[in-house]
Amino acid sequence: MINISKVLLGLLLLSMLAFPGVASPVTNGLVASYNGNITDNILLDESGNHNNGYLINATQGMLLSTGANYVSFSGSNSQANILNNANTNITSEISIEFIGSINEFSSYGAIVSKYSDEEGTGWYLSCRSDPSLKKIVFGLYDSDGVLHHFRSDIPFVAGQVYDIVATYDGNIAHVYVNGVDSSTDNSPIWAASMSGNNYNTSIAYAENGLNYLNCNMLAFRLYDRALTSSEVQQNYQNDRWRYVPELPSDIVDLKKKAYGDGGLPRYMGSHAMSQSGSGVSVVDSNMSSLGSVSTPYYQDNGSEETNYVLSDFLISGVKWKNYYAPGSSASLSFSGNNRNRLEDISLTNNSLHLSNSVTYTADSLVRKDAVPVTGNAFQFYGDGLNTISEDTVQAYTDNGEIQSDCILDSSGAAIYNYYQNRTSGTTRSNSVELPLFSPQLTPMPCPSGYFGSLSFAIHADAQDPDSLKTMMYGTNDVNNSTYGTKGYIGHGLICTWAAFAASSGGGVGFDNASFKSILDDMQEEGFEIIPHNVIGSAGEGNPTRETTGYYLPLYSSSYSSQNWIDHGLNGGNRNTGLKSLGLDKNSPQYYIGDLMREYGFQYAWAYQDVPVRNGLSTSRIQSLGLPYDVVWTNTNFTWDNGTPMYEWTSTWAPDKTALDYFNKETLQTMVNSYGVCFWHDYTAQNDATFEDYYFTKGNPYSINEKYDNLLLNISEQNAAGRIWNPTVSQYIDYWRAACNVECKCTGQDTYTLINHNSDPVPGYAMRVTGSYTVKIDGNDLTTKKNGNDTVFWMDLSPGTHLLTLARI
Repeated sequence: MINISKVLLGLLLLSMLAFPGVASPVTNGLVASYNGNITDNILLDESGNHNNGYLINATQGMLLSTGANYVSFSGSNSQANILNNANTNITSEISIEFIGSINEFSSYGAIVSKYSDEEGTGWYLSCRSDPSLKKIVFGLYDSDGVLHHFRSDIPFVAGQVYDIVATYDGNIAHVYVNGVDSSTDNSPIWAASMSGNNYNTSIAYAENGLNYLNCNMLAFRLYDRALTSSEVQQNYQNDRWRYVPELPSDIVDLKKKAYGDGGLPRYMGSHAMSQSGSGVSVVDSNMSSLGSVSTPYYQDNGSEETNYVLSDFLISGVKWKNYYAPGSSASLSFSGNNRNRLEDISLTNNSLHLSNSVTYTADSLVRKDAVPVTGNAFQFYGDGLNTISEDTVQAYTDNGEIQSDCILDSSGAAIYNYYQNRTSGTTRSNSVELPLFSPQLTPMPCPSGYFGSLSFAIHADAQDPDSLKTMMYGTNDVNNSTYGTKGYIGHGLICTWAAFAASSGGGVGFDNASFKSILDDMQEEGFEIIPHNVIGSAGEGNPTRETTGYYLPLYSSSYSSQNWIDHGLNGGNRNTGLKSLGLDKNSPQYYIGDLMREYGFQYAWAYQDVPVRNGLSTSRIQSLGLPYDVVWTNTNFTWDNGTPMYEWTSTWAPDKTALDYFNKETLQTMVNSYGVCFWHDYTAQNDATFEDYYFTKGNPYSINEKYDNLLLNISEQNAAGRIWNPTVSQYIDYWRAACNVECKCTGQDTYTLINHNSDPVPGYAMRVTGSYTVKIDGNDLTTKKNGNDTVFWMDLSPGTHLLTLARI
């Protein structure tokens, strides 16, 4: 019986004796070119420009598989230098080609560079050392000293030879790996001229912000122009002989029949998964990583992060060594303090799917519960919050650090509860999808093609009929020619607007007929009218449960209110405020939880303002899916039947600086970052604190022109379909419905959407990086571009739907 492995090995060794010829590379624009041969400690320039490379502590090596020579750099005071001159000091277009291997990844390890971080000049091609970020980074300083950099999305394997090409044409940058443009879906547009400097062009050299690199170089070329993709492919095909053995065709056929094109046998398919310890990984046919599910961890209140202990696992399917083909599945069981975790992992031809659940076996104060997933993963359905760090997703079933509750103690100090109360028997679950060959889809934070969402949450302090009418219509004089052309209603904007039910020292209430008439008109225009507590003079001991119980039905009957904003809690006042004693069942004088539930209240301000980030966005983390850091539930904040209430956070710029934020540049930043903001303000406050800021008193009153221009700007962005302007409750209604939609990758560029709601989700929106046409159940969807992203949306009816993409 013939041992096929020995036969193939023998034929491979024989084939290595037939040294193939070398095809000519692209020479147009070539500045310097080297092969892997060392001559008297010099790399001889083959371009004809006499730009020789001078070596320090480098050695000669040879690939046994092909016979090609390479230069070995040790990673410690080992380098090659090409002396600076007018030819190498490139300040226009550039192409950098490096053929070789990175043997040990180091942080900002210099592959090739002509760069000074201190001066802010030059360019570099480097690598990263993070285990999940073994990728290439191309960067350069422009002539204004601004650093631009781009990381290729293709992961690298230590010791494996690659053909790496970085190009910049003065506008767009590209990074190619083995002839493939890794920046196709995300080509950075820098649109700037390069800066020059007097430094040498160096290989593997630590200098000016970079580090030495342990690597092998088989070839290097530098061009003073940007190669085209076809020219990059030409060089790649011409140079493959350096590291890919050329076997006779009959041997190639024999090898492919036995092993396929890569490290996996052909019958295994294009990828496989393996289980090691408490994790599961996915590799392609060349055994390169496509993603992984790592060891889960948890943290209780007052404790440290702790890894779960694997108690049992079962993996089944078509097997080769420790690898399982598509169609395989794995089940892992874990145990931790007061909890059991189950992970069911399935591998298909298109994706890796993780369903995980945690069941608590005793009452617990949970701070974190998560499993890290590496790769282009997404989660659309389940409990908790998933956050991203580079390409690693922390798939949480609990994260009290984000979904935190706040109450005020008797001194008025905020007490933040960064944990969730989980009772014995509670199960939390979510699902994570890792598409392997199809694009990652991300749910949009707002519907119908809007890129960002801006909601006003106006507090009721010191409003009266004149101030309110002025902010709605631009003036309080109905006979003025400008009446109705300015203000919130004049510009077609809506708000969540708090109002008091009873007039008091703190402001006018429903008992003022003129004031209530304006509120009624506002509701007709789409405004949300809600309590700011129920009376303006809220303070120590007031209002009580009796007072709140008297006025609360007015909000329900007149305005169908379902939202609430606390008022009068400064100094730690004890009253019916929800962050005071309103949810304390042991306080019969002030407890109103049962009343709130009886009259249909579902949402409440978390009594938290956070700093403005990303323009106007309050979203403070990069998260998968919708912004759970803006809206959340926490079990420290529940109704009397244990049902969590939805809390929301806002932002407010103190000292009357709102006008500094609502400019076109800030709104553009918000659009670019898909920002979400609930803006806390006092725009109808009729006292000296805000005098002339929002409006000017007189006969008549008139809105501040600068503030009106602010509203006009937002209105124009809304009309252009860029920034959504819902009430807070409208936003949370959409958020809750969108969170109940599940997505799975079920084919090449094909996905299944499952709407688990009993009602349709109007305008359900998603985005994908790149240019695509999109169909739902075979029908074309409307799309629009935002930078490199394609945004699309649909009215998603309940049940299962087929979503397909087609690249343009």
